[in-house]
Amino acid sequence: MNIAPFPRIGSIRTLTLLLPGFTDLISSNVFVLGDGPLTLIDTGPKFPGSFAALEQQLHALGFSWHDVEHILITHGHIDHFGLVGMIRQAAGRAIPCYIHVNDQWRLSRTNFESGMWGEETDRFCVYAGIPEHTVEQMKRRSLFFKELGDPVDDVLAMYDGDIFYGPGFELTLIHTPGHSPGSSCLYERQSQVLFSGDHLLKHITPNPFHELNRSHLSDPDYKSLRAYMQSLLKLEPLTVCAIFPAHGEYIPDLITLIEGYRVHHEQRSAAIRHILEADKYSLYGLMRTVFPAIKESEVFLGVSEVFVHLEMLIEAGQAALVEQGPPACFHAS
Repeated sequence: MNIAPFPRIGSIRTLTLLLPGFTDLISSNVFVLGDGPLTLIDTGPKFPGSFAALEQQLHALGFSWHDVEHILITHGHIDHFGLVGMIRQAAGRAIPCYIHVNDQWRLSRTNFESGMWGEETDRFCVYAGIPEHTVEQMKRRSLFFKELGDPVDDVLAMYDGDIFYGPGFELTLIHTPGHSPGSSCLYERQSQVLFSGDHLLKHITPNPFHELNRSHLSDPDYKSLRAYMQSLLKLEPLTVCAIFPAHGEYIPDLITLIEGYRVHHEQRSAAIRHILEADKYSLYGLMRTVFPAIKESEVFLGVSEVFVHLEMLIEAGQAALVEQGPPACFHAS
């Protein structure tokens, strides 16, 4: 799919990596700010040829990796930091990298060595009633994703409200949890551009992933969908002329997009409650009913989507756990 080119605004330039096989995401977008030294926002994944493609685009702008002073990472999913190691190697130095403190652990060697799959994930799969053969496929997929980047053990912590300055730009970090606990947007005040990571996307509704790694949470009561909806509220007061997301095309209208997300989640919650009124379901069974045509590779995404809505229905008194299981089963209240 061809995507519309990002507008050139101030000192902001866009490098684009197409993502064959990931039709929903379309592309990984890497943003270059400044006229030297440079600040990068995200790096894209370490697919074969992706580093060379980025380098070619950077050279076409008249820069090299030696010009990069900082790398800011919107969140700790590997398609956003996968090329850090190769960029540092090409620059000949450990370019400082930053990520919100709540996602810092995701870049660690320990997380990579576990295959990005721990005991908490195993327990959730049993709780959800996901069949063993599907769990094995999910584990293999996890190992595949591990190959799309390298650990960054020295990544530095960012916090809500942190400001990064450079020639021609001023970036403010806005912590917007939901897609992950450490997901963040960056707002450039002079140009009124919002770099949204995966928090805002044009072609698909972002997933507020259920956080499986509960031991890493600073808030033990963290609920992904609730956090996501609250994060949308944080962005509404901003004056935004364009949204530059990490995937797909740029977005011209913040308020219309946010309202569309609200409608989507209200409708999804209503559909799940309607299904639960008829019978009790495990999470896996409920997911298969909500998404009957789901691909095997997207089962976890589906289960996560159903669970984050179910959490909110339970909190609102509209659904309840009726069997401890495993698998746990739920019914409308």
